[in-house]
Amino acid sequence: MVTVIATITSGVVSKYVIKPEYEATTTILVNQKYSSQDAMSGLIYNDVMTNEALVQTYSQIMTSDTILTAVIHDLHLSYTTAELAKEITVASNNQSEVISVSVDDRSVQTATAIANSLAQVFQHKVVQLMQVQNVQIVDPAIVPAHPVPVSPKTTTNVAIAFLLGLMVSVGIAFLIEYLDDSVRSDEEVGLILGVPVLGTISTIDGEEKRRLASAAESASVSV
Repeated sequence: MVTVIATITSGVVSKYVIKPEYEATTTILVNQKYSSQDAMSGLIYNDVMTNEALVQTYSQIMTSDTILTAVIHDLHLSYTTAELAKEITVASNNQSEVISVSVDDRSVQTATAIANSLAQVFQHKVVQLMQVQNVQIVDPAIVPAHPVPVSPKTTTNVAIAFLLGLMVSVGIAFLIEYLDDSVRSDEEVGLILGVPVLGTISTIDGEEKRRLASAAESASVSV
């Protein structure tokens, strides 16, 4: 029962209580422009390595109050910078100059607008902050024709609830068995009291009583 209740509750909460959230993602390329002379001198490799090291700095700038305040003002959002920062995830692959910006929101349109505004504001602000001249938006966020929420993950939640409920059920069963000190057989009586069992009185159910009564009545009639 614990397993069934936990599974059903998880499904109902995930389906009807938790509000779905949608994700929009945009990618930004941050690098420098190179000349043919730089390529001949081997400066490109050093600059690429420097850009890779700066990706983490760019990620922190992306979620700074300066950038987020500009995004909130641009889109007329009711969020605070702290609330907006919780919706944003900035990531980059190792040895890559590409920054991926993901925004989770209850509205797919709002998530898309935030992601694109964030990329545009960063593109302009980073020029002033880091003196980086070549910031390009590779893939702007778009609203999908059939948006699918990224959370809650109903199937995953139900599976986890089922496993947890099963573990709790097994634990409760072992606890009940451990605490149960009732005597259920004549062998247990003999072991507990240390005396031999001379006999037992069986429990006779209703059907057996009717059968015995019918047999006794037939025997009386015969006599």
